[in-house]
Amino acid sequence: MTLKAYKFIFKTGLHPGREGLALESSGETFPSDSLFSAIVSELAFLHPRLVPELLAEFDQSEPPFRLSSLYPIIGDLPLFPMPRLQLKYTARDGQHSVKLFKKLAYVSPIILHGILANESVDAWLPGEAKPEMSRGRFLQGGAVWIDVDETAQLPDGFQNLSISQLKDAKFWSVGTVPRVTIDRITNQSNIYQVGRTFFASECGLWLLADIRHYEDRFDEVLNHLGDTGIGGERSAGYGSFELYSIPVPKIPSLNNSPQAMTLSRYNPTLRELEQGVLGEGASYEMIDVGGWLSAIGAAGQRRKRVRFIEVGSILDLRQNPSVTGRLVDVRPPDNVPGTPRHPVIRSGIALLVGAGKRGDQ
Repeated sequence: MTLKAYKFIFKTGLHPGREGLALESSGETFPSDSLFSAIVSELAFLHPRLVPELLAEFDQSEPPFRLSSLYPIIGDLPLFPMPRLQLKYTARDGQHSVKLFKKLAYVSPIILHGILANESVDAWLPGEAKPEMSRGRFLQGGAVWIDVDETAQLPDGFQNLSISQLKDAKFWSVGTVPRVTIDRITNQSNIYQVGRTFFASECGLWLLADIRHYEDRFDEVLNHLGDTGIGGERSAGYGSFELYSIPVPKIPSLNNSPQAMTLSRYNPTLRELEQGVLGEGASYEMIDVGGWLSAIGAAGQRRKRVRFIEVGSILDLRQNPSVTGRLVDVRPPDNVPGTPRHPVIRSGIALLVGAGKRGDQ
């Protein structure tokens, strides 16, 4: 793989939005299918003739690029989604129950390697009598799990905090901002709340990309997106970012792996399903994604719904080690007034890391 990593710093916050929830909801991640759509839309503005050529390449055996979703990065420490696997550990008088991992959503590179290699996580679990003897540290109220050596990568001011202070520290927070609309007829004002995610200094989101073609265009588009923004409420200044290249974190290799974890939303092809990608060795969650689209001169319309395998899911590679996924056109039927003539694409192309013991059959 030709991997590159990028860090997104949001000066004015981010509103990813969540389908089915009110405007005041927000989150700390940005899904790969939404990022792909934003990139293609921006490319269509900058270089419209390249878009058909780009999309056609995704029908080939190897796509021109694969994208992860955007995940939190705290200082220089990138986080990964919690793998959807049962953890291997030794129970100690019942203290390590489901409650310990109830809020856990993200893990560090060291923890990720241990979990995906099916190693015991005992060394990273907090001890009741001497928690300082554990190699693990929980952050963000228990949502983040890292190794003690990785605290050196945290932002200044967080590196020397105690175990309890680290757990209570906020590297991001979700709040609301009041907005006002004015009725054009009565001139009466209406106040409503919009959710916005704020990140601490030196914190933001990060992207892992496997780029095989269009590398220069890819960087150009990402830099333009920094000005135009991603997510919702961009007219209010949300979603704009500063872009930085960062070192690619060490990730588990796919070579000879019987399983893989997806860092992106994934929509399998029929052939991949027939080859058992969701078979006995898989452990996954599905998400149904809808939303709205708009075309110039037409009213907003609902997109076709598409079902994805969610990030952190485990796929079975034993019959097919070359899983890719596919793009999905989510335009409404042609007989719906205002349906765009051009494709409206959501990406289900998988970016994978290896899982399972190497050489397992």
